[in-house]
Amino acid sequence: MIVSFLKPLTALIVMTSSLYYILSLLCTISFFRKRPDLGDYLPPVTVLKPLNGTESGIYENLLSHVTQDYPRYQIIFGVNNLEDPVIPVVKRLQGEFPEKDIQLVASGKIIGYNLKVCNLNNMYEQAKYDVVVMNDSDTRVEPDYLKRVISPLKDPKVGATTCLYKANGAFSFPSTLESLFTNVDYMPSALVARMLGFNFCFGSTIAIRKKVLEEIGGFPSLADYLAEDYIIGERVIKAGYQVHLSDYVVPNILQNWGLVDYTKHILRWVSTIKSCRPKGYFFRIFTMGTPFSIIYLVISGFSNFALALFLFHLFTRYLTALVVKVKYLKEKGGVGYFCLLPITDLIIFFIWCWGLFKNKITWRGNTFYLVRGGKLVKDGSDSL
Repeated sequence: MIVSFLKPLTALIVMTSSLYYILSLLCTISFFRKRPDLGDYLPPVTVLKPLNGTESGIYENLLSHVTQDYPRYQIIFGVNNLEDPVIPVVKRLQGEFPEKDIQLVASGKIIGYNLKVCNLNNMYEQAKYDVVVMNDSDTRVEPDYLKRVISPLKDPKVGATTCLYKANGAFSFPSTLESLFTNVDYMPSALVARMLGFNFCFGSTIAIRKKVLEEIGGFPSLADYLAEDYIIGERVIKAGYQVHLSDYVVPNILQNWGLVDYTKHILRWVSTIKSCRPKGYFFRIFTMGTPFSIIYLVISGFSNFALALFLFHLFTRYLTALVVKVKYLKEKGGVGYFCLLPITDLIIFFIWCWGLFKNKITWRGNTFYLVRGGKLVKDGSDSL
């Protein structure tokens, strides 16, 4: 009875997943073929860089923002306390580039549970210019980055510009899994979501005018949300503006974490998705063909049809991964690298299943519960 129910269900998921990978490949090709942003709109800009401790390549990451090929910009680095170990790195940059407008804001002012948003709010009080760019500390960009992400704001209908991101620097088993997840799973899925009309911002980069940011409530209204980037995009759209996806893909430098740390990171990510877009989280199962192709193969007794479906799904999965990783991201990976792809898919599937029953997260040493909409609460009575 159970097998007779599982066979058509698993076959449907595998077929749907294969079609999804074909669609994601087409969306990826379309994205990378679009005309680049020209960089012909160059208003003065304030860059907000929230920091929290040191990490791999932190000096090079921050240096890449200090050395932008842009006529006039202020860069503000922010920390939540005067003992943060990243402060000497910022002071080093201030000493090396005295001609640059580099500012350090160290403030313990708390306006909500999201300490990153608190940090952003503290820096925002010192922002000189009407256009603000915010991104994460693990990003490392090219000199034309600001030109390309600011340019779309020339159109008054564009309320914010955002960027996809890619993982750079896989050097261990856990970081390779993270790289595969980010580059050949997350990125194509984000492009499919946009094709379906879901326009949201990514924390890797958000460029926004002060007028628009304050119109949607500013940082104080975001301070109790885990995914402030998603909420910003959602509110910009509701306010009647467009969210422009830049052609610039921001490199994120991978950290020397263990498998447990990466698993917690991805679990927090999927938990956020579940709280912000519960329907999207549920239907994500129809893109997870790898575990179900194995299940279908086994319960079908390795029939010819099950084997053909298994191989077709594997082909679409690897084709998408190869095109994204090698052709468009220009990154090379050996046979061993891509052999980890099914393992990554299985790990993501188990984390997805775990996320179905998890509404509690640990973030920066604090425990929170997530309620619908991605809001953080301390009391779990109203959590998902």
